[in-house]
Amino acid sequence: MLTAREWLLLPEEEQKQRKNELSSYESFLLRTELAYSYFTDEEKLSLSEKQKKEFIYQKKYTDEEKLTFNKWAEDIFNKLQREIKKQ
Repeated sequence: MLTAREWLLLPEEEQKQRKNELSSYESFLLRTELAYSYFTDEEKLSLSEKQKKEFIYQKKYTDEEKLTFNKWAEDIFNKLQREIKKQ
């Protein structure tokens, strides 16, 4: 099975030919999470193997990393709310 991220890196003609290899979940990812990921054929050709792998195999965050990020984002949100209330 082809993943949505792999499909995005295919040349446009090959994407058309292989669109039926995407599962319904991968199609869903293309319409949602990856909707704004777009590469021209030139960009696809210029990507190194390392860049392609980094795009296809996204880093999985640990629960601790997720909590740290969410705390950071909440702090920013709270600061913005305080700034708005001051105005």
